[in-house]
Amino acid sequence: MRGTHHVEVKNRDAVFKFNLFRNITIVRGNSGTGKTTLFEMISDFTRLREASGVNLSCDKECVALIDIDWKNQLRYISDSIVFIDEGAEYIKTKEFAKTIKDTDNYYVIFNRENLHDLPYSVDEIYEIKASGKYHSFTKMFQSGSKHIYSGGRLKCDTVLSEDSKSGYQFYRNFFDGSGTECFSSESNSAIFKWLKEHEDKKVFVIADGAAFGSEIDRILKLRSIANIRLCLPESFEWLILKSGLIKTENIQEILKNPSEYIESAEFFSWENFFEKYLIDSTVNTPFQYAKKEINPAYLNDSNSKKIMDEIYIQ
Repeated sequence: MRGTHHVEVKNRDAVFKFNLFRNITIVRGNSGTGKTTLFEMISDFTRLREASGVNLSCDKECVALIDIDWKNQLRYISDSIVFIDEGAEYIKTKEFAKTIKDTDNYYVIFNRENLHDLPYSVDEIYEIKASGKYHSFTKMFQSGSKHIYSGGRLKCDTVLSEDSKSGYQFYRNFFDGSGTECFSSESNSAIFKWLKEHEDKKVFVIADGAAFGSEIDRILKLRSIANIRLCLPESFEWLILKSGLIKTENIQEILKNPSEYIESAEFFSWENFFEKYLIDSTVNTPFQYAKKEINPAYLNDSNSKKIMDEIYIQ
């Protein structure tokens, strides 16, 4: 499945309207905010259709995962939007992540805990807002045009990249001789531990926002958060494509509306798509890209500045 899908679910007591942009959407919120009501409405519609008293409108089939044998139910669901209640313990397992990875469905998961085995975006974590009986999804984290979280002015002495290969090599080269140290945590999940161990530093963190959803909460709760700035672009490859260095026929349209081009069955996370797109688009060109080692063409002053212009550092 690909594209943006609008969903409307209503009965005589409640109306829910929201858009889904990626294969994994997380819906949070305390009790009484509407999560259970929405899931139960979709669950009733899944079992009883029109007899449920629920009216559901979407260009894709919407299904509640209600069987205890969830893997068996998923075998028969394709090209659909699957809703999963927060009481489902299996969503926390590696088995669940592995099972849904190659499916062509979108998943809406009601859950207040971080799901570290799922690569979900910081931009796709929502809470439900209500105005009378009308409900909508509201983003919990706003990245803004420069993808900065925990804003404010801060002169950083350290840059921490979750990338351990080409991205880290690029940042290390860019900051060489500047007095700013550059380190790699080697993964998104290791950033928290690194920051805990270096609370005395003023750190600018650059990580792949496309898969950072499960990490954002605990980092923003660090005691040293006043000394941390987060930059969360989709990925390092996305930054290169956004810089304008790579010219392809449809690159601007892809960057403007990635949902229309990223097939969920092929790419579990948007960062995987942008990596493949950059590699395929630069084969046998001066900008030929490899994840393992950065091409020197990206390191000259003019080109590296264009890439870094997509990042705002204070």
